[in-house]
Amino acid sequence: MQRNLWNSLRATALLWRWALPGMVVIGLVIAARLTGSLQSLELLTLDAFLRHRPTESKDDRIVLVGIDATAIQQTGYPIPERDLVDLLNRLQTYKPAVIGLHILQNQIAKSDKVRLAGFKQRQKLIVSETVLTAADQIPPPPGFFGKQVGLIDLIPEGDNRANNHVRRALLGIYDPLNAEAYKFSLTIRLVETYLTAQDKNLTLQNGLRDKEAMRFGLTELPRLKPSGAYAGVGTGSPQILLNFRQHHQPFRVLSLNDVRAGKVDPNWLRDRIIIVGITDPKIRPIIPTAAIAPTNSLDIQAHTVSQIISAVLDQRLLLTTWTEGWEYGWILGWGILGVYIDRRTRGLIRTLFAAGIANLLLVGGSYTLLLLQGLWLPVLPALIVLNLSVVLPAVYSYVYEHEKTLKTRLDERQRTIEQTFNTLHNGPLQTLASLLRQGRDNKLPQEQLFLTLENLNAEIRGVGEHLKQEALTQEESLHLRSGLKLDLKLPLHELLYEVYTNTLERSDFSQFATLKTSCYFEPLEKRPLTIDQKRDLCRFIEEALCNVGKHAEDATHLDVTGTQSQKWYCLRVFDNGKGIATATPGEGTKHARKLAFRLGGKFKRETSSPQGTLCELAFPLTKPWFQ
Repeated sequence: MQRNLWNSLRATALLWRWALPGMVVIGLVIAARLTGSLQSLELLTLDAFLRHRPTESKDDRIVLVGIDATAIQQTGYPIPERDLVDLLNRLQTYKPAVIGLHILQNQIAKSDKVRLAGFKQRQKLIVSETVLTAADQIPPPPGFFGKQVGLIDLIPEGDNRANNHVRRALLGIYDPLNAEAYKFSLTIRLVETYLTAQDKNLTLQNGLRDKEAMRFGLTELPRLKPSGAYAGVGTGSPQILLNFRQHHQPFRVLSLNDVRAGKVDPNWLRDRIIIVGITDPKIRPIIPTAAIAPTNSLDIQAHTVSQIISAVLDQRLLLTTWTEGWEYGWILGWGILGVYIDRRTRGLIRTLFAAGIANLLLVGGSYTLLLLQGLWLPVLPALIVLNLSVVLPAVYSYVYEHEKTLKTRLDERQRTIEQTFNTLHNGPLQTLASLLRQGRDNKLPQEQLFLTLENLNAEIRGVGEHLKQEALTQEESLHLRSGLKLDLKLPLHELLYEVYTNTLERSDFSQFATLKTSCYFEPLEKRPLTIDQKRDLCRFIEEALCNVGKHAEDATHLDVTGTQSQKWYCLRVFDNGKGIATATPGEGTKHARKLAFRLGGKFKRETSSPQGTLCELAFPLTKPWFQ
């Protein structure tokens, strides 16, 4: 049961390893959006969508009367009050629905004889003021108050160092100098006057879904709320996104001189909304609007009025957004799709194709929803998480596979070195050690010396040939010094017994002939071993027995066992000789410790009491967690 649980945990960890880069991307993008770091890019995406909408019809309900540079040269600046009154009287003869004066008090030169406050149709005139900042407030002309006044403050985005684009309209705000006084925009005043003349039920009221929003009849103006795309929007001042009318000349534009000269068709102005303002760029600078061509503040007011009236009377779409929860759910969903694409597709071409289809669906679907529903979705964050969730795991997978391949090659190289050492150590080096020992004791006749050297030469050459064959054929066998080849597919206890028997028969260890030996290897039932692990365990037994043959002085008994308890399998080689002569570990001991580590076990080689040497390697019957 524990093993099944562990396998399940490993599978889950493996899945999360592949999903982790995508999850990190999603988290970073959401964090960046929460702080407003993606705001400028999201707004530019909105501009691109709005720029590429189909062309709309002109709105004939709104007429602009511009006081251009030519008229300013003729009248002078500030504009004489009597000239404005004369213009308003002329316009009034055409019986418009309402007139909006987009000219501030400080732009009007006062006259002693003719006053704007005395305009005979003053109830149809709405004048302008600015109130957004207390330091720069400009009150309306004297004599106007209440519904005859509207603010004309604009809110630049500040998303471009050179140009501060305008994308939203301010509908109302509390007066910074008088917290109890609420000020409405010129556009709201114009719309309210026009709509109530059309239908008495189309009065300005609070919203039904959002109590802080404004509505006319059943049309509620969706209030822009703080979100990742507009992290700094205040909730105390209703604002709406500008849905610019897509037309090269969306409104009829007349000049002051056209009106004075009578070059006006009465049908153009009857029952229309007329907005009078200065269009000289030296006085009213050009305003950058990335969604349409650069324009002026008079046009911005006209677009806002047209947007609201068209929504109420023609059901033209108003731009709206989701709540933050839905937006971040949308971003998360596209990120998860990116992770899924990377996980389920195989091959670069298929992955890129699937990602391309997902990108088309994302951009095309978002554009369609904006076009048909007026819904502005967070397209850019979704694009980022979608594509990076595909790319980063692919890069991660490439790096991981590269590292894995490199590690495999290094492991194979290390295994080759170890196998070479074991083959040399348990064969030619043991022969050489025996030869040196007999030479020091003067026990080796010259004839026997040359014969042993010839055997050693053949043995060394045989090692090279043996390693070459193993590298070429990758055979699953073990070559012993006697020429015996063991099939490593056999059970471990059979292999160990063959190694034990073969090693004790070696002629270079004459001491084996006088030892009383006992040997017993229990079958290893629970833990499957790889071919390399079996080969290493066989070499370990061979090495341990060779050490007995070299170092076990005065030994009379040798016990070799392989037993298993409830959790461990233990290989023990014990002799009753004098014990270990040196505490410094040799190369064989170092390799035995490495083998124990790879098996998740432990190794010891120590002197026993009262005498003797114990060499023991134990490993668990279950695979360690790192394999």
